[in-house]
Amino acid sequence: MATRMQLTGFARHRTRSVLLLLPLYLFTFLPLHAQEFGMRWLYCAQAEDTRQVWFKRSIHMSETASKAVLSVASEGRYIIYVNGYNISTDLFSSNPRGAISVRDYSIEQFLNEGTNTIAVWYAPVGYTRRQLYITLQGEWESGQPFFFPDDTGWTCRPANACTLPDGREVIDGSNYQSDWYDYDWKESSFLMSDWKSAQIATDLQPAVIVFCHNEAPGFRMLRILKHATVSQRGGTLIYDFGQPVEGWVRVTMRGMKKGEVVEVNGLRYVCKGGSDDQACRRFTTGPAGVARITLPANRSRSNITRVEAISVRD
Repeated sequence: MATRMQLTGFARHRTRSVLLLLPLYLFTFLPLHAQEFGMRWLYCAQAEDTRQVWFKRSIHMSETASKAVLSVASEGRYIIYVNGYNISTDLFSSNPRGAISVRDYSIEQFLNEGTNTIAVWYAPVGYTRRQLYITLQGEWESGQPFFFPDDTGWTCRPANACTLPDGREVIDGSNYQSDWYDYDWKESSFLMSDWKSAQIATDLQPAVIVFCHNEAPGFRMLRILKHATVSQRGGTLIYDFGQPVEGWVRVTMRGMKKGEVVEVNGLRYVCKGGSDDQACRRFTTGPAGVARITLPANRSRSNITRVEAISVRD
């Protein structure tokens, strides 16, 4: 009888999940609409249209989980962290063209008994309030099911970066304040006064949802090129790696002052100063076989300690 009751309880939670995320299983046959299945979208009200966002929520696990599946939907790009660990093998997750992506992640290995923190770094691909929909369900080691809904306990704040409509990124290292150096925004203990409750959007028009298989190709680091010929054209340093690369250019600098601006292949990076600065895109890619770097007028190649071309597969 106890086993039947446990199975019945688990089936009840699974039924709710399937009703909410039915497109996960039917997308290859029929486009379905997200809002018809009761999805309550989280968004950051204080973030401008292009601003990236940090979301975070702490949950209490009363015992160890034998299985746990995090289901995530978004109209943008994102990175998911559980207790500080990036749970995906991809550099970031993104959408199929013209649709909202939904992905499932098995995360029981990242969870602990007690307090756990789920954090999301979100980047927009245009204005939307469909920023994040996320649920956690699974089983305790005792066999009892659990389900954490998407719409409670989430806090958020604008991140120190923007994704512009033309595909460029702006990263403001100087806005990563000096008193943050000993902390990490993904940690449960790190909550500044400007974090606010995430808002819920329920008045949106229906949208197509596509389930992305875990084995589908993603944005992953394939190789890093470190050797290039160097030339200078006016105030721009040009590092040529001698072959086509689609991905990122990563520039490591030393001796930069807080607030100084560096331009790298469509990335605008504002230096944080005080230690090594590293300018690199996070959510967008572009041609990286040639790196064009523009430093402040009072800086030179001697401030650059390393330039790398990172091949990223989409």
